[in-house]
Amino acid sequence: MMKRAALSLSVLLFVPLCLGGTTGVAQAEPAGTTGSVERTAGMPALRVPALGLTGAPIIAVGINARGQLAVGPSVRGVYIWEDGVRPGQRGSAVIAGHTWSQGSGVFDRLGTMRVGDRLAVGAATFAVTRVERVRRMSSQKVRGLFSDRGPARVVLITCGDRSSATGVYASRILVHGRKI
Repeated sequence: MMKRAALSLSVLLFVPLCLGGTTGVAQAEPAGTTGSVERTAGMPALRVPALGLTGAPIIAVGINARGQLAVGPSVRGVYIWEDGVRPGQRGSAVIAGHTWSQGSGVFDRLGTMRVGDRLAVGAATFAVTRVERVRRMSSQKVRGLFSDRGPARVVLITCGDRSSATGVYASRILVHGRKI
């Protein structure tokens, strides 16, 4: 099941994770789309001391009709694929969160994280191993983000490089961590 669903998520980097404009109107996929009913993922909240996050709720979501992770409009919660790896399990748990031009998105400062920073979900603690900005990724690399193989790891993802002229975000920020 993981392989089939991971193939559906091959357009992950086009996941709308960014909120922009001066009106605060979400550019995210509306919560009413296929598989996007928000619910807590049945796990402790995400804690990221380097970002000042002491307990961002984790919301399980499906994929929308375009095969994208169906993130909702919450700027304080983070999103995990309902059929994916959970933090601490073997493989890679992908956690998405919003960036907002108004400055209150849960992952507004995600790009400031550094190698060695820590984050946790319950008893599962991770150390950051890499922080990257990407404009495009191959389908193979995206599928690798959702791998259910190998040691327990986590990937945090949000938007980056917002154009003040257009309001469009040109890249995605990915923070990779390994379980310690």
